[in-house]
Amino acid sequence: MAVEDKHKDKYNVKLLGEDMVIVGQLSEKYVKKLVHHINIIGQDISRAYPRLSRQRILNLAIMNVADEYYKLKDKYEEKSEDIKTLEKEFKKLADKHNKLKKDYKELESLLEEVD
Repeated sequence: MAVEDKHKDKYNVKLLGEDMVIVGQLSEKYVKKLVHHINIIGQDISRAYPRLSRQRILNLAIMNVADEYYKLKDKYEEKSEDIKTLEKEFKKLADKHNKLKKDYKELESLLEEVD
């Protein structure tokens, strides 16, 4: 079985002051967005702790990004559970609504028979 050679893009970026090459199947816009986000976090850390080495700043930036990721992942999972609960509730209400409509029609036809 042959390994498929997929086209990979190559981007030269400056990440926390260091020139790097990013290779992958990513859009330039997306890579710039990621680099910008990490650089902002690194700059914030650097301003708060000006004596830290670049490596320590990078480590803290990684921790910040991981923290953001897991908080958003937890929120996503919570919202997914909320959606499942709402879907179940909606189905129950729809069933109840259909039963009430059926009962209403039956009562309406009984009234017509009486008139």
